[in-house]
Amino acid sequence: MTALVRLGENPAAALRLICFPHSGGQPGMFRRWVAGLAPDVEVWGATLPGRATRVSEPFARQWSPLVAEITDAVLDQVPGPVALFGHSLGALLAFEVGRALTLAGRAPEHLVVSARATPATPYPLTLPDGDEELIDAVDRVYQGIPAALRDSPDLLRLFAPVLRADLELAVSYVFRPGPPLSCPITALGGTDDPTVPEAELSAWRRHTSGAFAATRFPGGHFYLDAAERQVLDTLWRCLAPRHALTRSSS
Repeated sequence: MTALVRLGENPAAALRLICFPHSGGQPGMFRRWVAGLAPDVEVWGATLPGRATRVSEPFARQWSPLVAEITDAVLDQVPGPVALFGHSLGALLAFEVGRALTLAGRAPEHLVVSARATPATPYPLTLPDGDEELIDAVDRVYQGIPAALRDSPDLLRLFAPVLRADLELAVSYVFRPGPPLSCPITALGGTDDPTVPEAELSAWRRHTSGAFAATRFPGGHFYLDAAERQVLDTLWRCLAPRHALTRSSS
């Protein structure tokens, strides 16, 4: 199955935004963005192995093959200019795909990273061996495990392996120094996210030779839900600046 899915067809769009979800997440979490960014931006989602349409595939265990797979999919399937958005683990993946696209001669127009410290900062959580302990640890740090999922043993049995695989991928990430990206970077975060203090968010500046901006929204690690309207307005303004004076902020 393909690593990318178009979440809403918008052939007149001037830009394609490829979105990378957090650990345990799926591309469908960005489907609500389709209407919010139309008609200027078409939204795509990245699907990692082992979930959604790729549920029969083994989980990704190494960064290089995963980045290469997604980069090739972008080059082969996504027309026109692209921008990249990634939340938490997805921010690292978007960053590495941005590097690979740049090397391939198709640098992204913009990189938006969300809820993640800079690539050089190690993952902040030690992973427990047991699934229940893992869920407890993740919920304690990130406060992102829905009560309905925690209360359902069947759902937890399905979700825990996906979450663990993604977190193991996050823990194994090693930053390789290299030239900064040429595209602008916008770094987003929640004011109450203990894993990404303001200084870490601002430190993404060193990873681009282009423009940089950092914005924080009310909320924790998963501020995207509560601040969705403000986030979409911010995204639209940095991805489609030529229209910024005509779009309503309501």
